[in-house]
Amino acid sequence: MEIETRHLRMVKAVADEGSITRAASALGTTQPALTRQLRRIEDNLGGPLFQRSHAGVEQTPLGRLVVGRATAVLSVLDTLKTDASSLRTAPAQVRIGVRFGNALVGLIRGLRATLPSTEIVTESETRIDGLLDLLGSHRIDFAVIHEYVGNEIPLDPRLLVRPVGCEPGFVLMSADHPLADRSELELADLADETWLLSPLDVDREADCMTRICWDAGFTPKVGHYLSDGLSVELIRAGEAIALSTPTNRDSGMVLKPLAGTPMQVRRLLLTERDNPFAEHLDKLARFTADVLTETLERQPVYRSWVEHHGPLATARPRS
Repeated sequence: MEIETRHLRMVKAVADEGSITRAASALGTTQPALTRQLRRIEDNLGGPLFQRSHAGVEQTPLGRLVVGRATAVLSVLDTLKTDASSLRTAPAQVRIGVRFGNALVGLIRGLRATLPSTEIVTESETRIDGLLDLLGSHRIDFAVIHEYVGNEIPLDPRLLVRPVGCEPGFVLMSADHPLADRSELELADLADETWLLSPLDVDREADCMTRICWDAGFTPKVGHYLSDGLSVELIRAGEAIALSTPTNRDSGMVLKPLAGTPMQVRRLLLTERDNPFAEHLDKLARFTADVLTETLERQPVYRSWVEHHGPLATARPRS
């Protein structure tokens, strides 16, 4: 007789119930029928798996070995069935919306590992509100957005939220700027500078900028509201400075930490609670966070900063 899955379930049921009678009831069979099957299994394995006790039956040394192996095998088989069912019932396509390439890489890696048979479609959207609209209207399944610590974005309670990183805000300036040789800058030292910010409809950078500058005792002089591609040339030419995270590596410019780290940028992975892929959110968040961390740690300016300050907490306050 070959040992089959049903035999393993019988053995495990007897071990779980501690009684052949109760195990038979749980399995939907009779006590004599289960006893006969158990004897055949024991004959095949070369010894008794259970012995009588005052409360029913208890496992023999061989029984403990077999029950342990049976439990492991059944767990793998049950997981296999669940995963196979998930692949059969999951939509054939998963849609993601992002603004930053590093987050996109991590999310795609996670999706390929988690849902290898599902097509991945990416939506590019520069505006945070645009990404949230796409998510709320079910046009995307996941979104990676950013917010500024102290100027958090109100999020719909129907969303599941996982922080995947938090980065210090640095000052991005021309390599020829008079302050470019300093290791760290006080925000107040930049009161007379012309600032370049993201367009007002992109995110809450302007709100964060106003808040931290007021805390430093001045009102920022904002001369430009430009997208990333257009802003580089102005900064490189020394016509403006900007706030930036440590991942910016364009030549001709330098990143300088701000004393006290007044600006912090938190990255969030979002999906809707009723999304068919929502059960994979935690695993996807780990992949996304790992890639964001790897990207940061490749930047010398960030490595130097984190050696002195340590990594920032990613937790988001309850809304």
